[in-house]
Amino acid sequence: MNEPLNPFPIYGYFGPAYFCNREKETDAIIASLKNGRNITLYAPRRIGKTGLIHHVFHHLGKKWNCVYLDVQESFSFKDFTNSLLEATLNAVSKNKTLLKQFQDWLLMLRPVMSANPHSGSLQLEVDFASENQQRTTVKEALKLLDSFGPGVIALDEFQQINSWDVDSVSIEGWIRSEMQQLKNLRFIFSGSQYHLLSEMFNSAKRPFYASTQAASIGKIPTEDYSAFIRNLFKNYNRKISSNEVNQILNWADGNTYNVQLLCNRVFSKTKKEATQELIDSSILEIYAENKLSYMALSTSMSKYQWQVLTAIALEGKVYQATSKEFITHHKLGSSSSVLRALEFLTSRELVYQYLEDNGRAYYEIYDIILMRWLQKK
Repeated sequence: MNEPLNPFPIYGYFGPAYFCNREKETDAIIASLKNGRNITLYAPRRIGKTGLIHHVFHHLGKKWNCVYLDVQESFSFKDFTNSLLEATLNAVSKNKTLLKQFQDWLLMLRPVMSANPHSGSLQLEVDFASENQQRTTVKEALKLLDSFGPGVIALDEFQQINSWDVDSVSIEGWIRSEMQQLKNLRFIFSGSQYHLLSEMFNSAKRPFYASTQAASIGKIPTEDYSAFIRNLFKNYNRKISSNEVNQILNWADGNTYNVQLLCNRVFSKTKKEATQELIDSSILEIYAENKLSYMALSTSMSKYQWQVLTAIALEGKVYQATSKEFITHHKLGSSSSVLRALEFLTSRELVYQYLEDNGRAYYEIYDIILMRWLQKK
């Protein structure tokens, strides 16, 4: 596995040395998969869900065929079918025997194949005549992959199938039915839109009801992330104090993507030792790069919706959005207006409702950089 140019990669998985914590979650998911249980993994975006999936793949080892597919990029069942074939082809590409078997079957579909000039991964597209042909193809692909031995297919942002121009419940039922025919393949269904994914897997009216083991991940404990950051700096003969690390973690609000983003910037600027001034300048660079998109965002909604968004950002966490104290302090008018604005902001995934360990719910800005930018204005 190649090493990253910077020890704090923002995208991709580069092995355990560059992956922080998640030991309990990793062990639990692996134990479930090895014992024949499928997983539904809940996590907000940019909290490290995809990285955890690839970390699980790494620890499953070469005996397992591990397929990762981001369903968010599939806008139809046809897209999904082509993406699944492509992901499976790349997953088995390291085993010449399995690759030949899969390619021999795949060539019967007469796909258009090419290599990605940037990543080197294989790309393909099949022009299907009908949805029935797509279903048959997926069924045969799963059956063939199942014959190769133990394997896992991770379908990230799986709730995306609800947006397809088809009967999504019918698709869910069909996928569930096909899964039950497989002996060696396990599935990880993951997503960031909790309410949609929860409805799919926890409603007795839906096909996937009671068919998976639920798992969720939150923010990495501060002490663990702090030690991880300081050790990586040390491994590269650079220094960063606990105070500076805490400054990074506080700004990023423990959000994995934003921690990595800021650490990546700070590390690249550090010659010997990271300083507060260096961190501050890196943060200002991030704000400057996002300013235009945030200004455009403000014009895409009403002034009142932007006002509610700003109020939530200033509070950091809002436990009672309709409380008199919150509404009066930010001059938001009526509670009904706040609720309508919240409905809009959550539908746009600008605001997310989180749950603490004790079950207490609160609202927070989804994009931590946007939250910090609004707080600074």
